[in-house]
Amino acid sequence: MSEALKSWSGWIAVFFSICIWTGFILVSRYGGMGTLTSWDIALLRFGVGASIAVFFLPRILLPPLKVIALFSLFGGIGYAAVVYAAFRWAPAAHASVLLPGTLPFLTAIIAWLWFGEKFTGARRLALLIVFAGILLTAADSLSLGTHISPTQILGDVLFLCGSSLWAIFTLLLARYPMPPLAATVTTTLGSAAVYLPVWLLFLPSNLALAPLREIILQAAYQGVLVVFIAMLLYTFAVRRLGSQTVALLMAFVPVISALAAVPVLGEPLPLLTLAGLGAVTVGAVLGARRR
Repeated sequence: MSEALKSWSGWIAVFFSICIWTGFILVSRYGGMGTLTSWDIALLRFGVGASIAVFFLPRILLPPLKVIALFSLFGGIGYAAVVYAAFRWAPAAHASVLLPGTLPFLTAIIAWLWFGEKFTGARRLALLIVFAGILLTAADSLSLGTHISPTQILGDVLFLCGSSLWAIFTLLLARYPMPPLAATVTTTLGSAAVYLPVWLLFLPSNLALAPLREIILQAAYQGVLVVFIAMLLYTFAVRRLGSQTVALLMAFVPVISALAAVPVLGEPLPLLTLAGLGAVTVGAVLGARRR
């Protein structure tokens, strides 16, 4: 395969990843406002995803147990646990900035601390602009003053934790390269093997009380599109374009999902958050042009 074709296939994978992750913000926030607990949504994510992944198990070579554990911890259980909880407390616009929006900044910082990767001048500028967007979003929360909700602050912090976990997972994909299908099956089955028994024995659930349409929506989107198809596309894009480039391009997700949340979820878009969205989008464009 020629280098040009490899590059184009990576860009196509990124485009569809952006579409799915945009929907992820909206569907997950909708789930956080519904009957299902965050633990139930994580169950549907891993349970449905594992039921698909198991059919591909004979076609792949599983990595060492250490890699399975790392992928499952950072790209699976840890990420899902903090993010689905955050969606119950913070609005979709904050999720848009603090989850995918902070990913390029956190990926670059962790890569610098972990691997000693240096920043070029253009990439440094792009990351600074993204960081400005993060600060603007934080200012939006703080601007509520005495009306600020402690749970919203907790939700914002959890979004940042989720973004950090996904940044580590992104770098792990580059450190332990493997075919996208193998990475997807490894992460999904490893997460399900640990999480499902824990949910069954210890975690609170409203699964029996939730409307069937709510269960079907979350199962189809989280378990099929997000945990499986998006994972395939994401790992494929990382192999073709590199981890930090993909992370920068994913910063297009915030502005699309935040704007869509206004008519879809009826959530307002404050001026400071809108400015933050603009900043992370500009940072993504600069980073992509540098590539």
